[in-house]
Amino acid sequence: MLKFTLEHEIDCSEDRFWELFLDPDFTRDMIVEGLDFARCDVGPLKDEGKVQTRPMTVTPKLELPAAVAKVLGPKLAYKEAGVFHPNAQKWRYDLELSVLADRINIGGDVTTRPAGENKCVRISAHEVNIKIFGVGSMAERAARANMEDGWNKSAVWMNRRLAQDA
Repeated sequence: MLKFTLEHEIDCSEDRFWELFLDPDFTRDMIVEGLDFARCDVGPLKDEGKVQTRPMTVTPKLELPAAVAKVLGPKLAYKEAGVFHPNAQKWRYDLELSVLADRINIGGDVTTRPAGENKCVRISAHEVNIKIFGVGSMAERAARANMEDGWNKSAVWMNRRLAQDA
């Protein structure tokens, strides 16, 4: 299992970050335009009492080693079950892949901390556990590389979008 944490400075307050992060249209634009993914269907944010939930289905753009691509096939997609804890200002996500879902577990938490006036740091802690004989550790490393690339690109895209909207 791989565990890793990424931090990105975002050019807005924590409140504004969460407002945008939880907005289905903003999320869809970030994933399709910012990450160049093939598809992103974002469900509505539902109030479930102490938490809010939001489903999302995504067809990502991935760079994979040939051995991993052969195992996963050409039509990889995933469903994200996301849960926002407003009191803690924490997002928990768990992915269910369209292939080998019983052998691949990917999830994580997103939080923020203030970083000065109209700035915050997005902290994303990720877990990747892939149990596929012969290619599991290679697949975990590929997943991490793709996730790091995506989260890095999303921060750049968010800051660019925030600057345009200012």
